[in-house]
Amino acid sequence: MNLLAFETATDVCGVALMLENEVVTLNEGNIPRQHAQRLPALYQSIVDEYNINLSDLDGIAVSIGPGSFTGLRIGLSYSKGLAYSHGLPIVPVPTLQGIAEGCDSDNDFRVLLFSHRDLIYHQKFNQGKSPITKASITRWDDLKNNLDQSNIFQINCEKFFDGQVVSASAKHIVKCARDHYEEWAQSDPFKLVPNYIAQFEINK
Repeated sequence: MNLLAFETATDVCGVALMLENEVVTLNEGNIPRQHAQRLPALYQSIVDEYNINLSDLDGIAVSIGPGSFTGLRIGLSYSKGLAYSHGLPIVPVPTLQGIAEGCDSDNDFRVLLFSHRDLIYHQKFNQGKSPITKASITRWDDLKNNLDQSNIFQINCEKFFDGQVVSASAKHIVKCARDHYEEWAQSDPFKLVPNYIAQFEINK
């Protein structure tokens, strides 16, 4: 399977290319609030290096949320433009599941991603990295008493606790897209919207 993937849901802005089921290159960096300026250059450098004809790809994967409001809009908009212009499906990858792909655990674990103020996106996964719960957003004071803090992987939550720090990456997004292609691929890209997890969904 040949896929291009974008990660823009966090401070990381990245592009990964998969050819014949293997990630052949990754171009990304931790560049907060610079996604709109940097994403086109990261993409173009990979296309130029590998002389990619997008029409030969099986699809374009993108981190669909939850995460940064602006980052999600940028990544999905860019993906939609490429997909529509080349007749490709989009594979929307849940952001927390993409992060979980990069976590190593012998037991069930949780992924936490800081949103804003005291709000945390979180989701529980089994050791095979399949979701056990749905992605949710919860205030830290309501969340902390229900956590086994010895088995948490987190992004930007250091002010709340000392969990294992991980990073989002386009290489994890493209691997998830490959593994769930038949289930997740969308042939009509314009129907897709980011999964922001609205404020009225906050768990108490």
